[in-house]
Amino acid sequence: MSRPDDLVLQARQLEIRAGRRILLAGLDWQARAGEFWCVLGRNGIGKSTLLHAAAGLQRPYAGQLLLQGQPLAGMAVPTMALHRGLLLQQQHDAFSLPVLEAVQAGRFAHGGGWGQPAGDGELARAALEQVGLAALAGHDLLQLSGGERQRVALATLLVQDPALYLLDEPTSHQDIAAQLQIMQLLRGLAEQGKAVVASCHDINLAKRFATHVLLLGPDGSHAGTVSEVMVPSLLEAAFGCRFTQLSQDGCSVFLSSL
Repeated sequence: MSRPDDLVLQARQLEIRAGRRILLAGLDWQARAGEFWCVLGRNGIGKSTLLHAAAGLQRPYAGQLLLQGQPLAGMAVPTMALHRGLLLQQQHDAFSLPVLEAVQAGRFAHGGGWGQPAGDGELARAALEQVGLAALAGHDLLQLSGGERQRVALATLLVQDPALYLLDEPTSHQDIAAQLQIMQLLRGLAEQGKAVVASCHDINLAKRFATHVLLLGPDGSHAGTVSEVMVPSLLEAAFGCRFTQLSQDGCSVFLSSL
């Protein structure tokens, strides 16, 4: 049974716009410690914008976001950094830097900095191990592939160690093995008591690893457990195509068609 202090992120009658276009309206939703939410929906429906708003990077047009019970709008940036972390879809690096040092930057939220305690380096090495990049610790950040750079950003987020993990398409630049590794890692974070919210395009990855789904559609949103939300009728309304659910050996997958 969940407790009030499990509540990490809460949206109250949230409205988000892009210019004059309404992306989300009247959204009431919450993410608790121990939950792994996948946000699903068509391109342009507002998945990334919702994550940016939840990270405090974009003000909602109306409504309110609460982070661990406190209004996000009035929270100081250093305090916000202790409680939430965001992984962006694209990483932009301005200068050369060893991978290990880039990952250590995640400790800045905790008052660290360059050349800070040796323990920060150990945390960074452990995080690189978790994302499968331990061998690249001494490599130049600018020489990495897009998928490797994305995993370095995820390692940096692990070192930051927030209560709320927000991830915008964390598997988008990854091969199949890396996708599975990342989704398993995110599920593990939830099992360790973190709240994890990730936008995702692969509905079968979401079904396999997430505990909960926020499905955004042109006619509104649906939020709940995977079994409650990931049903063909709701997916079809959200994506505008047909879905067939197949089951074999205790596992099920969705096939889509026009």
